[in-house]
Amino acid sequence: MSDIQFEKIYRDEDVDLSVLDGRTIAIIGYGSQGRAQSMNMRESGVNIIVGAGDRTRHSSWDKAEADGFEVYSIEEAVEKADIVHILLQDPAQPSVYYDSIHKHLKPGQTLSFAHGFAILYGTIKPPKDVDVVLFVPNGPGPVTRQKFKDGSGIWGCVSVDQDVSGNAMATALAISKAVGSTRVGVVEMTFQHETEGDNYEEQVLYGGTIHLMRTMFDIMVRNGYPRSFAYAKAIRSIRSIIDDIDAVGIESYLTSRASRTCEFAVRHSGPRVINEAAMEAIFQETERGIFARNWLQEFSLGMPTLNRMRRTWADSDMEKTGKIWRDKFGK
Repeated sequence: MSDIQFEKIYRDEDVDLSVLDGRTIAIIGYGSQGRAQSMNMRESGVNIIVGAGDRTRHSSWDKAEADGFEVYSIEEAVEKADIVHILLQDPAQPSVYYDSIHKHLKPGQTLSFAHGFAILYGTIKPPKDVDVVLFVPNGPGPVTRQKFKDGSGIWGCVSVDQDVSGNAMATALAISKAVGSTRVGVVEMTFQHETEGDNYEEQVLYGGTIHLMRTMFDIMVRNGYPRSFAYAKAIRSIRSIIDDIDAVGIESYLTSRASRTCEFAVRHSGPRVINEAAMEAIFQETERGIFARNWLQEFSLGMPTLNRMRRTWADSDMEKTGKIWRDKFGK
């Protein structure tokens, strides 16, 4: 048996949901994750209200009302709440916080986040008389919702940045239980590790995987392979690989499910594809806050670089091939 020691994993039996009895949670940000968490918590017996921007400009107000929630302006929701759970995009949080949340907070309230970005990088500085906690389900909103409906959940992490009440961790864990994550398992994490780990994942795993697929497709097409075949190999094959590895682990996949040719290819050629020095450099940049500063600057300028890349990629050969593939072969 391995001697590796895991962090403590909190499950349903470890967490007291009654910590939330008599308390109102205001959801600020009724997008994909906000909707999922609101519905899950309501079905767990928690009193949920939604804070939204100007009704004439924000469809989230109508969506939340259609889902049966009481909806208020953000300012009103904060004043009515015991826990303010912020589920907005990272760059949008500071302006909403300082315009509509900060001056309406009361001593003893809990300010809860679904990502530690704003706290770690100082774009939001909460008052010293409120609890500040973190709960992050490790997956998108629709998956968080569907897993809950299926009687399961999606693993997550919790953290505490300020514990004025002495019960901040109990509150964070209760939120995670209400959303359904303790059905699977929740681990305690620092704000720093959650934020930097997430930023690193998005750059290296998401960024690396997508660029790997794009580059493989381009090279195969450039060397005369049919686009449909190149798309199948570069894009479609990854689903079965990930499903198998998720089910049995990397080593069991290679030795019991992959062909011997595939196993040799992975062990022999795989290291030549991955640039560990570049991955380490990105890790160091992430820890020094360089990625966060670059992203905040890009957002403040109206995302010109990101929008330019979107246009270029949308017009790429691979995207056009993918649309044809999905039309002909389905998803």
